[in-house]
Amino acid sequence: MAPPRNVVKIAVQMRDAIPQLIQLDQAKPLAAVLKEVCDAWSLPHSERYALQFADGHRRYITENNRTEIKNGSILCLSTAPDLEAERLLHGLQSESCEGRREALRHLVLLAPDMTFTREVISRDGLQRLGSIIEDGDDLGEVLALALRAFLELMEHGVVSWETLSIPFVRKVVCYVNMNLMDASVQPLALGLLESVTLSSPALGQLVKSEVPLDRLLVHLQVMNQQLQTKAMALLTALLQGASAAERKHMLDYLWQRNLRQFIYKNIIHSAAPLGDEMAHHLYVLQALTLGLLEPRMRTPLDPYSQEQREQLQALRQAAFEPEGESLGTGLSADRRRSLCAREFRKLGFSNSNPAQDLERVPPGLLALDNMLYFSRHAPSAYSRFVLENSSREDKHECPFARSSIQLTVLLCELLHVGEPCSETAQDFSPMFFGQDQSFHELFCVSIQLLNKTWKEMRATQEDFDKVMQVVREQLARTLALKPSSLELFRTKVNALTYGEVLRLRQTERLHQEGTLAPPILELREKLKPELMGLIRQQRLLRLCEGTLFRKISSRRRQDKLWFCCLSPNHKVLQYGDVEEGVGPPAPESLPEQLPVADIRALLTGKDCPHVREKGSGKQNKDVCELAFSVSYDHGEEEAYLNFIAPSKREMG
Repeated sequence: MAPPRNVVKIAVQMRDAIPQLIQLDQAKPLAAVLKEVCDAWSLPHSERYALQFADGHRRYITENNRTEIKNGSILCLSTAPDLEAERLLHGLQSESCEGRREALRHLVLLAPDMTFTREVISRDGLQRLGSIIEDGDDLGEVLALALRAFLELMEHGVVSWETLSIPFVRKVVCYVNMNLMDASVQPLALGLLESVTLSSPALGQLVKSEVPLDRLLVHLQVMNQQLQTKAMALLTALLQGASAAERKHMLDYLWQRNLRQFIYKNIIHSAAPLGDEMAHHLYVLQALTLGLLEPRMRTPLDPYSQEQREQLQALRQAAFEPEGESLGTGLSADRRRSLCAREFRKLGFSNSNPAQDLERVPPGLLALDNMLYFSRHAPSAYSRFVLENSSREDKHECPFARSSIQLTVLLCELLHVGEPCSETAQDFSPMFFGQDQSFHELFCVSIQLLNKTWKEMRATQEDFDKVMQVVREQLARTLALKPSSLELFRTKVNALTYGEVLRLRQTERLHQEGTLAPPILELREKLKPELMGLIRQQRLLRLCEGTLFRKISSRRRQDKLWFCCLSPNHKVLQYGDVEEGVGPPAPESLPEQLPVADIRALLTGKDCPHVREKGSGKQNKDVCELAFSVSYDHGEEEAYLNFIAPSKREMG
């Protein structure tokens, strides 16, 4: 006869004792279950003990999580969390260095457990760890363990980072700034300061004022990937917390110190593979740097600005007036104005007064910046573009200014200029770090591509929007390939001719039309049962292979990973934390299980609880698109297993 639904068969272990095989009644209070287990081993004072999961982080069993105990679970009997917390905190005061070290090791192991964390914090555990960190008597393993334990305890969000004292933060800053520091200490100190910077504006200003940018550059140049990643994390956190003016000053200084060149040569092109966390920070650095263009993009040309009028005249003169000559020498003022107006029209401005074209935002003054950069840094190509189109028939000339304005808008859209940084994206472009002035250089390549495509299409003024659609496709397809340099981008985008775009479109259209043709639809209907079976089989196989997911908290982007897969018998989801750089774990090694029979529903996007908790104001669109949750029965309540998919492809 099968046992009742609320009874599970489990094993309970204890050191130096024969394991017990018991039937656990989930309706019975945990205290009564503990009493029975202790009585079987003749242990008095059952209140001094607790049950833990034997695998993974050895989490304590509580009334809240006991429904996670399933048939076949292995538990172990251990010291109650309050007594264990008391014992380990007492061990921190041991006169023996080895005693303190051992207590810290156990603290680090148990700190991921919320029940244990609450007991430690309620006994001033954070203050005791803080004292060890502030005293700095041992700058080696003891300090590293204390920092790790402190970070793990703070991770639960029970205590706010804003409550940390200024002397404590300054001491951690000292460890970051110190030379010849233990290699295990500085990444942890950098990680702690990153959390402080992202969570507390006031303490973030303290970190910014006391950690020199030069010091972070030193850490980035050490050939230690973990140290590089944490230094880059703190750097991007400081940049995100800075005002627009401060950020510009900081980035200008970093570029002067050749950070871009170092990233390109020693991080992007390093022999070691680029980690996900570093890829994210490079994406943030790229987004913040491109964000410096936003004020120009949102500022219209001021027709009363002498400087901007002179820039427009310089643009005209570079195209139509040979060096050393001036327009219409000896001509009347009216005649000179008429000639200027005509030449601005030849440049491709829609109005005889070019200021009117540049009143549109975006792209505002950024379009003028691009045109000036092209005329000054590629003068031959600029003159050839303008003069070549001036000599064409009117209806076939490619308007340089109009094209430049629209192309600047297009590049801003493709590169997400002015958009907030995503919390998860890793979509940086290696060529961005390959040269200075990457946006303007990309414009120079793109405007010449536009002229080339215009000629290939034999376009007229009426075809302007069609040409821009083709250019958008050429740029988007090539950017998606992530070329490693601007030269490689130039080669690939120029190879993607108008004819090639048409061929790709035709192939995609034939594929779509072919799948919708009546004979195909009829055949598909006949094969549908078999195809659905194959699809189901393939999806089950993919679920059994499992996927790595990144943990996201409301405080900051995490560098922790967890793995989830379907068991081979398709009856339970198995999951647990894993270390970065380690291959997919064996299903049987994963500590957590969720029976498929307990699953209620699959939620996506804004319906997910972890998306709702973060709030719509700060939530980035891409996180919402990648979010999904599994709701399941958790005792009498509904609980959720929350995911952020690695990519839109995985989400699909």
